Amino acid sequence: MTRLLFIVARDEPGLLDFLRRDFAAEEAAGEIEIFVDRRHDRSWPDVRSREVEARDWNRNSNVYISLRELGCAFAPQQPVLPRD
Repeated sequence: MTRLLFIVARDEPGLLDFLRRDFAAEEAAGEIEIFVDRRHDRSWPDVRSREVEARDWNRNSNVYISLRELGCAFAPQQPVLPRD
């Protein structure tokens, strides 16, 4: 089963509260996960290269744009299959 991830911009605490209230049953059932965007957190050491940042931007550009324009982004999380 694919879960839906709701990523909320750090400057949108009201939206985070709303989503958690509105989707409490789905979150409790494990169908979705709602969390605050943790990228570029200043408490983490910045050891990423420009190449890694560019790769992440290309892979996640829709998430970046949605966070900036809407305050949140949605992404499917595929289940992790066990390796042989």
